[in-house]
Amino acid sequence: MIKPTSKLVWGPVALLGLVLLLAWVQGSFATKVPPGNRERPVRQVSGPTAAVIERTLPRRLRWPGTVGADTVARIAPKLPGRILEITVDIGDRVKRGQLLARLDDRRLQAQLRAAEAALAAAQAQAARAAADARRIRHLFRQQAATRRDLDAAVAAERSSRARVDQARQQIQAVRAQLRETRLYAPFAGSVIARLADPGDMGLPGKPILVVQNPDRLEVRTHVPERCATFLRPGTEVGVIVPGKGLRLPAPVTEMAAAADPFTHTIEVKAALPPDAAILPGAFAWVEQACGEETLLLVPAAAVHRVGQLEEVWYVAGQEVQTRLVRTGRRIDGQVEILSGLKAEDEVQLPGDKED
Repeated sequence: MIKPTSKLVWGPVALLGLVLLLAWVQGSFATKVPPGNRERPVRQVSGPTAAVIERTLPRRLRWPGTVGADTVARIAPKLPGRILEITVDIGDRVKRGQLLARLDDRRLQAQLRAAEAALAAAQAQAARAAADARRIRHLFRQQAATRRDLDAAVAAERSSRARVDQARQQIQAVRAQLRETRLYAPFAGSVIARLADPGDMGLPGKPILVVQNPDRLEVRTHVPERCATFLRPGTEVGVIVPGKGLRLPAPVTEMAAAADPFTHTIEVKAALPPDAAILPGAFAWVEQACGEETLLLVPAAAVHRVGQLEEVWYVAGQEVQTRLVRTGRRIDGQVEILSGLKAEDEVQLPGDKED
């Protein structure tokens, strides 16, 4: 059995041990460096140097864009009808004039037969009216028929001819409607969307298929008003396609006549080269010149990366100091300095710099 006096002795001892342990962890027993500035070795200028220069260049800005086909057709019927057949699917290549879809034409076929029967009846009536007119003319020359009989016969002949013409026009109208039950490709291209299936109801203006010409591509983007003033049809912009690692020149082909009232941007389209191996729908950057800007530039070799930091060897008189900088773009073997240096500062280039 532990006596109460033992607890009274070991409690303060344990507490003192804990205090000593914390003091050791905090470095209370280690030798401390006295306060004051630590002298750093002076490094002398050794090797070539370069000055920070100011350079005025066109301001190059980028806008996100989308690659798309120059020609896109939404294939939709002009007449309502049940879809009987769709001959293509997404991704299929089609030729100009190829049959794409077929609608139910039984009602129109019945109308065509009725129109053809009406034409036959009108032709028979016209033949009879023509024969009656010839007979009345013969009798009129022999004074066996009156002028009134002759006028009536001529009018009946002309009326019958008009009915024949009307029946023929009706047949042409029905045949034109029958042609609309067959949907054909307006140009050679590929199917990018199928929006209906056989059995669905085809409605006027409602697309069944979407066909595009992938051989003629363009990039579409929206440019702020202040930069759109530097563009016009024919102006060349740069198109960068990250997914393909491509950089292509593209002349502007179209510009919207008015700015979007919500985004205050103007839609711009630029034509891509015909041999560009890019799929429609790809993301692209559109780069353009928008005014001018003044940059601070140093040779790219003067900037060194240490971990996540960038530094230069700054020349102060005859000494070299390490100075942190923040860089931007790289232009013709030089790098843009965003902060850390000013114009006409001197930096040392890699060489025989002393450590």
